[in-house]
Amino acid sequence: MAQRWKWLAGAAVTLLAATTGAGPAAADQADDGAAQLTVFVSPDGRAGAVGTEKDPFATVEQARDALAGRTDSHHRGTVYLRGGVYPRSETVQLKGAANSYVTYAAYHGEDVEFTGAANLKPEGFSRLSDVMNSTDPKWSSRWRIPEAARDNVWVYDLGAAGIPVGDIYKNGFNWEPRPFAPQLVTDDQAQTLAQYPNGDGTINSQGLVLRQGFNGARDYFSDKTPDGSSLPYEDMLKLPGPVFEASGDVAQRYQSWAPPTDLSSESTTNQPDRKIDNTRYETDGWLSGYFGNNYGNDRVRIYSVSKEGLDDDGNAAGWNVRTKYPTMYVTKDKWTKVVAQNILTELDAEGEYYIDRYAGHDVLYYYAPGGTVDGKNVTLTAFDQPFFSLDGVTGVTLKGLRLNGSTGTGVQMLDSASCTLDHMEILNVSLDAVTIGETNKVPTALPEFTTSRGGHDNRVINSRLHDLGGGGVFVAGGDRKSLTPGHNLVAHNEIYNFSKLATYTPAGYMDGVGNTFAYNYVHDAPHMAVQIMGNDMKIVHNRFENLVTNASDQGVIYAGRDFTYLNNEIGYNYFGHINRHDNQAVYMDDGASGLVVHNNYFEDAEYGIFYNSGHSNVAFDNVFNNVTNVGHDKLYHSDGQKLPVSNSQVVIERFDDMLKPGDGTGFTNTPADIRTWYEAYAHQYPNIKDWYVPVDRAGQVCGAIGTTDCTKEYVWENPDSLYVPSHNVLTRSVRIGTGDFAYTTGAQGQNVKTFSPDFNSASVSGDAPSAFGFDTETGKFSKTSSLNNMPGFGEKWVAAWNNHFTLEGIGPKS
Repeated sequence: MAQRWKWLAGAAVTLLAATTGAGPAAADQADDGAAQLTVFVSPDGRAGAVGTEKDPFATVEQARDALAGRTDSHHRGTVYLRGGVYPRSETVQLKGAANSYVTYAAYHGEDVEFTGAANLKPEGFSRLSDVMNSTDPKWSSRWRIPEAARDNVWVYDLGAAGIPVGDIYKNGFNWEPRPFAPQLVTDDQAQTLAQYPNGDGTINSQGLVLRQGFNGARDYFSDKTPDGSSLPYEDMLKLPGPVFEASGDVAQRYQSWAPPTDLSSESTTNQPDRKIDNTRYETDGWLSGYFGNNYGNDRVRIYSVSKEGLDDDGNAAGWNVRTKYPTMYVTKDKWTKVVAQNILTELDAEGEYYIDRYAGHDVLYYYAPGGTVDGKNVTLTAFDQPFFSLDGVTGVTLKGLRLNGSTGTGVQMLDSASCTLDHMEILNVSLDAVTIGETNKVPTALPEFTTSRGGHDNRVINSRLHDLGGGGVFVAGGDRKSLTPGHNLVAHNEIYNFSKLATYTPAGYMDGVGNTFAYNYVHDAPHMAVQIMGNDMKIVHNRFENLVTNASDQGVIYAGRDFTYLNNEIGYNYFGHINRHDNQAVYMDDGASGLVVHNNYFEDAEYGIFYNSGHSNVAFDNVFNNVTNVGHDKLYHSDGQKLPVSNSQVVIERFDDMLKPGDGTGFTNTPADIRTWYEAYAHQYPNIKDWYVPVDRAGQVCGAIGTTDCTKEYVWENPDSLYVPSHNVLTRSVRIGTGDFAYTTGAQGQNVKTFSPDFNSASVSGDAPSAFGFDTETGKFSKTSSLNNMPGFGEKWVAAWNNHFTLEGIGPKS
């Protein structure tokens, strides 16, 4: 086994040097070309302009159309954008060959901003006191504002100004993403939807005690139902939501969070729209946060409240707070961690706001910082589309542009090739900053989930992506069936303050085959940084810190529920200051297999690496400083070797989709593509042809241990069974103030070492960095490190580490 992975350390450095070295240089070539066509755009341009520097176009669309069909790989076009602000109400559409080979760039470093935010003019604001005596119904909700806050509240008539107010939709982990409500932004800082409690506080089961949980929508997915079919999505939305008893501080304030319960016209399964006395009760309050687990967020609407707490049969049952919409997972008291949101009666802190949409009122209430809007730039994101859509184009570059304010995505690429986003800043968008490709809109939890249209050789480089409701860059590209790589690259970016509105929206989604996430500085976010759903990815030379700050049972880098996500490399990264609440830096979940984790520096975390039931995962040459444990494991053998294994349908069908012979449909792959897999991975996984899902003689997945079929040896002991965590490696770990690997105690005395006897070999341990001459600031060892004389290490090992591991050159290049 050892020889199969030693080659990776050198190969990774060679590949990364070639990949990232070519990237920025290639981006600059967008301004070169033997016969370049150049036009100009300015906020002061005019409709009938000719597009010269002295007579610039007024819109990007004019420039696009002027160059359409005139550019190719030998005759590149350039659109220079002069400094200023370009308000957007529609996407800039770049399509096909006619719009290819054009660079859209800020002119000579001028500040160019595209904004989807409506500017709230200072003269449009009034103090709340100015409308307190109004008889206009649009201001009728004002009475819900706490008296103590009223002197600091300002109002704005959005409807009269023609500014869209959007809506609040059901969103959350594994739910279909919907547009988020418009975001109020003041001086480039997102403001807070009125909520309880304020700040970082949350409501747990001491404030909302679960009285009726009902099934979660996840119970109706195809892998959970007896007949293997999923409940239609719209029917899932009709399932009942959880019911709570109000307790503690919540009991003193919840009675205005929704209209009173009326058992004559409503029940948990019948919640019709109804007229609400909006002078007293909230009309669209929500609970948002964690309900059924500690890693995937959700939200439910507060439908009605009742001090009496009667259930549907009229019995006293503590049913104080009824909600609309189910949670994805069954709500449980131990996971409850929510805020009550969009609550005007809780508008009591600086920076909070509320948009009253009830009955078409369309007005804003805002508790301005410092109690005034004077001198502040206040905007509302009213744009719900990408700023740019690149569809089927080649060689398009966006350079030096600032995209600010959308309830959708910043830039969308579909079926595009060799396109580049360079030195971009994308901020205050509610979904992902950049999407390269798309999903089939199936939840990632299901085996039918796929991605497509990611194109190839596209790059996002030297950019800053921040203050995002969703993630940084969604990267598809490549074909998993044939292992054709996408060669898409995300490199030298700074990505931070992401996943503000949703979980499982990382800085880098790595889907497909052969895409790279390198030299990025990723920091300050409540959830994961990278999710891997594919093959041959490279996650290298990144700096990850202060992440998963509001999650547990989560990882900075996460891959899971697929035995065939093979040869994903995680190397030369720094992981620092990771929330310790049962989190890990690298999470290999539910059978994730074939990952290679090497030459990383882990600092200040609970766990470095989690091996959960997978096989052929290899970790070597990693440094751990002030980490509770190097890692830990979990086996399918836990819980009495129960069959079927956890999430069995998903992991089996995903395996079949790649390696079960057939015509390539219905969770099979073609013999030709399977041969490609065997040839591609013969060196690393020489037993790949022998891997199997345990089935009986009739071909049915083993559901119980037998004496002739599905024997214990066949299911639980043979190293080629996918249920057996064989061929796992952990070696040459340098532990500094770090505990050893924590083996599971839940598998009847078995653990990962049972099936990989050499696991956790050649490791060394010291109490302080000085024991190894390790510099925690640079991540380098001294030339006189004690490792020079230790078995398994030596002078060449130290020199190789110092040559290849660096904390410099990460993030955007100037």
